[in-house]
Amino acid sequence: MKTIKNITIAVLLSFSTFTFSDVVEVFTWKANPGKDAELIQAFREAAEIHEKEGAVVAIEAMNVGETQGTYQYVLRWDNAIEWGKSKDKINTSPEWVAFGQKYAPGSLGEMVSSLSGGNLDTSVKASDFSDPFVYSVNVWDPSPGKTQELISNFMMAKSIIEETGARVEIYSEGTGGTGKFHYVLLYENWTKMGESFAALGSSEEWAAFQASTAQGNSGTLVGSHSGQVIN
Repeated sequence: MKTIKNITIAVLLSFSTFTFSDVVEVFTWKANPGKDAELIQAFREAAEIHEKEGAVVAIEAMNVGETQGTYQYVLRWDNAIEWGKSKDKINTSPEWVAFGQKYAPGSLGEMVSSLSGGNLDTSVKASDFSDPFVYSVNVWDPSPGKTQELISNFMMAKSIIEETGARVEIYSEGTGGTGKFHYVLLYENWTKMGESFAALGSSEEWAAFQASTAQGNSGTLVGSHSGQVIN
C-alpha cells in the first residue's frame, strides 16, 4: 500500500506542476567526432522553428559531469496548454519536413536521452530563461514516503542559496523520468557561481541546515552536472 501511495503522490505532483508551471523538455545529444560545430548549427536552425511555434529554446554545452561533445537542447513553455499548442504545430509544420531532409538521422550526432519536467514554482515562465546563464544541477531520488520532506528541504535550502547570488529552480520529472527531482542553480557566469559556492562554504546558516537534515534520509543524490547556454 505504501508503494501505491507513493506512486499516487508522484503522479499528482507531476500533473499539478505540468498543468500550471513552466514545462521543459530536455534532449541530450552526443556529437559525432568532428561534428560539434555542425550539430550546434543544426540546433540553431531547429531553434528558429521551435520558437516560431511558441517554445523558448536553450542550447547548452555540458561541462563537468558529462563527456566532451555533449549538449542539451532544451525547450520551455509557460504551461501545459502552451506546450500542447506548440506540439500540434510541430506535427503539421512543413519546415520540419525540410529540416529532416537536410539533416539525415545520425549524421551529426546521437540523442542519448530525453526527459520532460515541470517547475515546482508556478510563477515561473519560459521567458524567464531567455538570457544566457551557466548552471549546476543536482538530481535527487526521494526516499519512499519522503517526497514531501525532500521538497521541504529543497525550499529551505533555496532561501539560503539564493542569498549567495544564485537563482534556484526545482523540477519534478515527467515523461522519460522515474520520479526524481532536479535541483538547478543558475548564475550569470562562472565567476558568480564560484563566489556563491565560496559563500556557502563559509556560511554558518548553510552548515546548520546540512547538519539538521543529515539524518533525515529524505532522498539520495544520484547525479550532477554543470554547463552553460551557448545560443
